[in-house]
Amino acid sequence: MVAVAKEISRALHDLMLEGIKYEKVAGQHWEMSRIEQDAEEGIIRYLSNLYEVQNRAKCLFDAIEYESEVEKQFARDLDSNENVKLFVKLPSWFKIDTPIGPYNPDWAFVTERDEKLYFVRETKSTLDSEERRTKENQKIACGRKHFGTLGVDYDVVTSLAEVQI
Repeated sequence: MVAVAKEISRALHDLMLEGIKYEKVAGQHWEMSRIEQDAEEGIIRYLSNLYEVQNRAKCLFDAIEYESEVEKQFARDLDSNENVKLFVKLPSWFKIDTPIGPYNPDWAFVTERDEKLYFVRETKSTLDSEERRTKENQKIACGRKHFGTLGVDYDVVTSLAEVQI
């Protein structure tokens, strides 16, 4: 019965996501002060999982909390890439509401060559959706629609080399 209920729940989530649509809401935005406050609290809690930023002008903070080796390497690559002008690991409170629960993407960054480009990226150890949990894939699908509505380049990557900067 438990297995059947779980499968029905997954199917229901898939159905809910088929018609999902995001719209811009006038006056809604994220405040920089919340990002700064979250970073201060995070540094105290997670000293063992911090990447020390080398190019301090490119990041709001001296260190970035990472949750996996993929994220740690992504932070290193953002930090050392000359085309990346600014990057941030999105704080845990930065969430997108979805029908199956809140979704917190990993990274936001800005590059500049001929023009400024804004990116949001989710870092995973694999690009194969079959190897990820169903709920992860569903939230990623919501992220695609959300950021597509905002005109922000969003994708899932395993490394910065996969981003057309």
